[in-house]
Amino acid sequence: MTPTVDAFHALARSSPWRWTSVHLEHASSFPGPCEAWVRRPGELVVERPDGTREHHSGLPYSSTAAPRALPHEVTPTLRPDGLVAVRPAAYLEVGYDDPMYGNYTWVAMLDPVELSHHVEVTNLRAEAVAGREAWRADLRALPGYEPRCGGNCCELLYSEAALLADFESLDEVPVERRGRVYPDHYDVALDVQTGIVVRCLPVGGRADQAWLENVILEVDAG
Repeated sequence: MTPTVDAFHALARSSPWRWTSVHLEHASSFPGPCEAWVRRPGELVVERPDGTREHHSGLPYSSTAAPRALPHEVTPTLRPDGLVAVRPAAYLEVGYDDPMYGNYTWVAMLDPVELSHHVEVTNLRAEAVAGREAWRADLRALPGYEPRCGGNCCELLYSEAALLADFESLDEVPVERRGRVYPDHYDVALDVQTGIVVRCLPVGGRADQAWLENVILEVDAG
């Protein structure tokens, strides 16, 4: 596939239908380095550097009512290139989320649908990341950006647009949360086979901004 802006957005919404299990090495500002095994739906094993293992299951922040379907049980509208054009409705209709580790950024990196619209994509190129085909680009969140967990909490693109995702207008933002320094943009790479975020690095802004990287070791290995 040739990387175009439309295709990048489509890849960002395609993860639920592009893999069932993944084994990866993770590094980030939080929750930090680990090795992880994810099996959809709802299974996660995390191994910390000291060898401690954690088992997580279920869908985070789920409604008290169970979703009517899981992604593999519904059929999205596909583009001619096989990427997803339109996802079936979320929330009560379809439960998309994977188990969470650390915070909601973990869920977003595995299924980065928040990067599929209201995100400016520039400097797009095909590039190998850790030996795997990836599409890499400079991303900026635009007004209307809809992170899974916004308000400058756990979004992939920490930005004013992400802050305003939790408010109707800037006037509603508490004074103490205004005037923050944000990155100029993010250097982001999506793994082409899976749609998983394998790089999300802030460019500009403060030195302590959140970041993450993943090295995918196995996909659908059984």
